[in-house]
Amino acid sequence: MFGSMKKQLEGTGRNDIETIIGANTIIKGEINGSSNLRVDGTVEGTVTVSGKVLIGENGRVKGDIVAPELMISGQVEGNATIENGLSIYSTGSLIGDVKVGSLKIEDGGIFKGHSEMTFKAAEPVFAD
Repeated sequence: MFGSMKKQLEGTGRNDIETIIGANTIIKGEINGSSNLRVDGTVEGTVTVSGKVLIGENGRVKGDIVAPELMISGQVEGNATIENGLSIYSTGSLIGDVKVGSLKIEDGGIFKGHSEMTFKAAEPVFAD
């Protein structure tokens, strides 16, 4: 199970990512975009993108994140609204509340907050 999470992270190579916040970069403010985003530096502010967000092992985000998919190997302090999947890897941590379609936490990953699953339910399991 965890091996597949690692492959998913490796599958998001630099060729798939159009925007990279470098290791020695600090951004204060709002980030809005339509492409995949990788954070290896520090972001202090809201991140809203329509692509994937990848927080590298040395990446830090202090602010809310809204995206279809979020993969965390670094640190996030803020709330996240993730339409599809949120993955927290063994070196990652998220301190804040999340609304997600699915949540995966690898052994060693840290999540401190509340989660709300936002998937659409099919038919009721039990009829009245």
